[in-house]
Amino acid sequence: MKRIVGLLVLLASMSAVLWPVSCSPPSNARIGVDTPDETIFPPVADLLAYTCGSLDCHGSPQRNFVIWSCYGLRLDQDAAPGCRTMGGTNTTPAEYDSTYRSLVGLEPAVMTEVVQSGGANPDLLTFVRKARGEESHKGGKLWDAGSPDDQCVAQWLADQASTTSTCKTALGIDLDAGTL
Repeated sequence: MKRIVGLLVLLASMSAVLWPVSCSPPSNARIGVDTPDETIFPPVADLLAYTCGSLDCHGSPQRNFVIWSCYGLRLDQDAAPGCRTMGGTNTTPAEYDSTYRSLVGLEPAVMTEVVQSGGANPDLLTFVRKARGEESHKGGKLWDAGSPDDQCVAQWLADQASTTSTCKTALGIDLDAGTL
C-alpha cells in the first residue's frame, strides 16, 4: 500500500512539473491576433471618443479600455485641451493609435474570431454588447443594433471601406472639415 501511495505521489509530482511545459508555447513564440484595419479606424475612434471618451468614462487611465482624444485624455500632457473647434488641438495620430491598441487588446482571441468571420458576429465582443445595452454598462445603452453608430463599428470590424462615411453619418458632422 505504501508503495502504491508513493508511486501516486511521484506521478502527481512529475505531472505537476511537466504539465506547464507541455501546454505552454515556447517562450519565444508570438501569438498572432487578427485585427481590423487600423488605417480606417480614426472615424471609429472619433465616434467612440465623442460617445465614450470623456474624462469620467473611458477617457480615464483607470479603465481597461482607454480612449485618447481631444475630448478627454491626451497623450501629450502639453496638448491644448479640447478639439480645434473649441480652441484646442485635434486628436493626434498617436492618440488614434493608442486608442486602437487599447480596443483591439481587450479581447484579442475574440477580436480575431470576429475579424476572421468578416465581422459577421460583432456582438461576440464585450464592447459591442455594452454599447448596445445587452450587457451591464455603467454608461448605459449607447446605441441600438443596426443604428448608424452600430453600423460604424460593425463595418470597421468587417474591414469595409464604407466605414468613414457611415461614421460621419453616425456623428452627424463632417470629419474632413476638422470639426473634431
